[in-house]
Amino acid sequence: MHILVTSPIPSHPQNHGNRSRVFKLCQALQREGHAIHFLYAGFEGLTQGQELAMRAEWDFVYVLPHKPKKRQQDGSRPHMIDEWFIPEVTDTVQTILSRWNIGAVLANYAWFSQHLEKVPPSIIKYIDSHDRFADRHEKLRADGIAPSWFSTTKKEEAKGFARADRIFAIQEEEAAVFESYCPVPVDVVGHFLDAQFIDRPYGATKGQKLKAGFMASDNAINRRTMADLCSALKEFPELDSVYDFHIAGAICSCEETAHPAFIKHGFVADQAAFYADMDLVLNPNMGGSGLKIKSVEALGFGRPLIATKDAMIGIPTTHRLHQVPDMQSFCKALSEIAGDPSILSGLNAAGRQEFLAYQEKQRSTLRRLFPQDDTSDDTTGKAHG
Repeated sequence: MHILVTSPIPSHPQNHGNRSRVFKLCQALQREGHAIHFLYAGFEGLTQGQELAMRAEWDFVYVLPHKPKKRQQDGSRPHMIDEWFIPEVTDTVQTILSRWNIGAVLANYAWFSQHLEKVPPSIIKYIDSHDRFADRHEKLRADGIAPSWFSTTKKEEAKGFARADRIFAIQEEEAAVFESYCPVPVDVVGHFLDAQFIDRPYGATKGQKLKAGFMASDNAINRRTMADLCSALKEFPELDSVYDFHIAGAICSCEETAHPAFIKHGFVADQAAFYADMDLVLNPNMGGSGLKIKSVEALGFGRPLIATKDAMIGIPTTHRLHQVPDMQSFCKALSEIAGDPSILSGLNAAGRQEFLAYQEKQRSTLRRLFPQDDTSDDTTGKAHG
């Protein structure tokens, strides 16, 4: 099947959770034998390197010129559902549909879905929601996080959802919320990732500290998480003699990571190498919504992961240290492991089992939603009519 994917954000590089989501879902569809037509709307700009990477990855790539525009993001009012839409997307979609036998159109975000209104009923239409945007700013404020990016009302989000035949929620709790006001069926489509289990031994050798790693982007939720972790670490000074805390990703540039306990790596080109060097991985995330993709990634590398309950929403868990309730308990868990490093073995085994079961469930859902269609697998143009 030829699938047209529209996105306000580029798929490369995967240095933010939403980019990783777009990339991995498209990649999973390709692996099922589908051809990806990727339409990037120029929303965030694009370097030549990014464009070349996307063209090397996807079967067909279309890039609209970037037109910088100031967008209200401070939460002073809810957005209308189409407030950030770029009208040129609709015309480009229609041109692609006229030239190719597209079997499905997948729009990333309900607030970037207006073009679906002109897609013929014969073509199935999906929206990948990524996150819940109805009342998003209110939830951020409730979590003590300054509002940013896009937020709308349930009525407006439902208006966007109504343009599709099915909606993808990234985890079960959000699917249940969407179903309360979404006019079309909702499916849970989580994050796709290959197992890259690292078998290097973990646990510090005699006389050395344990290496604990955290990799994250610089969004408001991660900044708040780092601030809370810094505050909690002050109450557990003994951890400084047991752990070296390694921080990687764009989060390193934030003032919240200006703590003497943190060893900053900045942007890491090889995630596997970073994780391989860690004895355990941390995700102390507190608050937010959606799926914490960095939790899936840590499990996918097969390293012991300590995570809060918020960090594991949408990922079925079996180990108590994958459901730590708060930051104080998180630091207590670090102390517990320092006293008994053998805990890491059971933590690692549980994480690997959880990851494999989670991935199999996602792939089964994808095959159901995107069945193979032998009548539309041409790669040279519109096969019929």
